[in-house]
Amino acid sequence: MLTKLSHFFKVTEFVLAFILMTFATTLPELVVGITAGVKNMSMVSLGNIIGSNLVNLTLILGLVAVISKGLKVESKVAKKDAWIVFFIALLPLFFILDKELSRIEGFVLLLVFGWHIWYLLKQKDSFKHRVHHIVHDINGLEKLAKTISYFILAAIVLILSAWGLIEVARLIALELYIPIALVSLILVAVGTSLPEIVFGIKAAILKHEGMCLGNLIGSIVVNSTFILGITAIINPIRLENTSVFLIGAIFMIVAVLLANIFLSSGRKISVKEGWILIGFYILFLVAEFIFR
Repeated sequence: MLTKLSHFFKVTEFVLAFILMTFATTLPELVVGITAGVKNMSMVSLGNIIGSNLVNLTLILGLVAVISKGLKVESKVAKKDAWIVFFIALLPLFFILDKELSRIEGFVLLLVFGWHIWYLLKQKDSFKHRVHHIVHDINGLEKLAKTISYFILAAIVLILSAWGLIEVARLIALELYIPIALVSLILVAVGTSLPEIVFGIKAAILKHEGMCLGNLIGSIVVNSTFILGITAIINPIRLENTSVFLIGAIFMIVAVLLANIFLSSGRKISVKEGWILIGFYILFLVAEFIFR
């Protein structure tokens, strides 16, 4: 579907995946964030976002690199703006140093999100690489409407699937006698990241690397700014169980650095680098359970 829309709107796969598919695959995180804010459990959203960003940067990026036998980095945005995404991902961690993400800071995150979308769209005409491996089969609004309908239906399924996740997380924490912060960092994060995992693997198999990178980088930006911003505005996020979040934050910082180095060092993320990213996520899991 995205290849068709990309051709119709005459933008690169990276741009369309960043803007459109990112919002679809991050709907679970958004629903979890809004629900957590309403239920006065905003820390679940914070743990989910940190955990989801870690999954995107390590497990998913690594799996895609291994499956595709080297993930090509052709988009200028993925290389040029990688460090901008790095600072955006770290911004919420800077705000939470005082153990609270306030409503004002939530508004700031939304402003940063708006600026980054504007910045991305402003550059779209400079991208030379456009959609590849597609047949020009969109001949009118009818086919476009059908494609968008499928997209909306899939988004609704994602919303319904995410709705009860917070209550499930709470029950698991009670039954296993572990902090809910740890559950949100690992189980909830992996659960809400399933759309990115499926999309990333499928995009790699179909040789649409631009879509995969656009979705992963876009998810990190949306998670760190838009979703946390909305959650904080609904209900300020107060940090609990500092040690669990501290370990997650440290691993996320290192993961962002690793991913940026791999993205900017050459034309592709190699299979070896993919295994390093996967191993780093496994190390994170071990560290969380050891030091919790």
